[in-house]
Amino acid sequence: MRGFKFNRGIVLGAVTLILSVFSSCVGAPAPAESAPKAPGWTMETPAPDATYTYFVGNADGLEGEEAKASDTATANMISEIMRYIGVTITAESTATAKSTLDEFQADLVQTVRQSSTSRMSGFQVSEKFKAERKGGITVYLLGRFETKALEAERRRIAAVFQEKLDAVAKPEAEARSLLMDGNAVAAARKFIEAAAAASGSDIENAAIKFERNINGAKDAISRIVMEKLNDKLEGKPGTPFAEAFKAIVKVGGEALGGIPVTVSHPSKLASGRMSTKSVNLVSDKEGLVQFVHPNPDFVGKATLTMRLDLSSATEPLYGIPDKYMSMVAGLEDEISAKRVVFEYSVLSGARKIPTMVLIADIDVSGKVSAGTSSSALVAALASNGFMVNAAPLAVEDIAAKDDNAIYESVKAALAGKTERFVYGTTRVLGVKDDKGQKIATVSADIKVIELATGRILYAATKQASTVAASEQQAVESARRQLGQKTIGEDLASNLP
Repeated sequence: MRGFKFNRGIVLGAVTLILSVFSSCVGAPAPAESAPKAPGWTMETPAPDATYTYFVGNADGLEGEEAKASDTATANMISEIMRYIGVTITAESTATAKSTLDEFQADLVQTVRQSSTSRMSGFQVSEKFKAERKGGITVYLLGRFETKALEAERRRIAAVFQEKLDAVAKPEAEARSLLMDGNAVAAARKFIEAAAAASGSDIENAAIKFERNINGAKDAISRIVMEKLNDKLEGKPGTPFAEAFKAIVKVGGEALGGIPVTVSHPSKLASGRMSTKSVNLVSDKEGLVQFVHPNPDFVGKATLTMRLDLSSATEPLYGIPDKYMSMVAGLEDEISAKRVVFEYSVLSGARKIPTMVLIADIDVSGKVSAGTSSSALVAALASNGFMVNAAPLAVEDIAAKDDNAIYESVKAALAGKTERFVYGTTRVLGVKDDKGQKIATVSADIKVIELATGRILYAATKQASTVAASEQQAVESARRQLGQKTIGEDLASNLP
């Protein structure tokens, strides 16, 4: 080809241009897709709004361990919620409080895992964000709690934690305030209430708190004074006393009203045996306790007791651990010491009624005599104020006749001389040897008859045993004991 000249530079330039154009048509590789932008709450926990309070938890995990990182993020978020609740498990936390807190945390965890609010009303995980990185992942959780529900939970849990402490602290504080005001009984009740709460709790230093409050109760009770306003009253069977039994309750010299007092006094059962009756009273606003004794149903000397009654206050202390029982016993002793004892006498009208006595003593051989038993009984009745003498009758008539015959005989013989006649027999039941000594047992059958009517006023069978150097001495001693003590005192106490 003539006239054409190859130009190497032009060819190279053209090739370059073509490649350039081709390259521009094919296009350069697209750049890699950028990672999603982390939301702002991952960097800073949102402030509470009108409805919700927010909490954030995050955790790092290795590649393929998203679930583990989520669990850790959940735990961290719940820790933030618990920090907001503001209670801490301590040595003084009760088992109930610990259980309440554990249950609350468990419900939060289940709410996160189940993505519902069925377990914990008002709480839910509203957002979750994952930040992947080379060889690992970071999980972020945003939880929201309805502020009203959250505050209700905080108050509920705080109340459980404080409840047991308050059960001791509050009544103890009230007790000290009452004691300063001079109301010792009310203070003692509150101290006992605090002690009872401490005895059954698992709070720290429970034993120290129990002892402190028991001692507080004892101190309060020690300040109470009960004083008798009368004593040594006298009455008659079936007749009211001329005045009531009276006492006053004081603290620091000031009368104390509203104080429970139990009154105890002897009373005779239908069987004739003696028992004790109790009546509950309360001191009036002047501190006075007045007990109107029911008509006495026996004769003799007796005592009536008025004592402080805190049985209702101490009832919670029954069944407490054995380690505290000695302290409770000390408290009960202090309460029991707050009492007054009245002496009184019920005098039988029989003392003013002329009475004669004749007792036939019958020995083991059947021989009848009048001496030891009669004289001992006359002396016993006389010492108790009876108008009494020995009857001027033949003792053989008493030993040989029945009751009707004796009545007819003495009614005529003692007419105008006496109104009542005490008669009967004593018999030797046996005598035993005991290392050179003699033991004699003697029985007595005694009756009292009213001459005007023939009515038997008293009938009893008694016996006594005594020891002496000889048989005669032992028998005489037993007869004297029957006359002076066994029969004599019984008649003085029971003869109407």
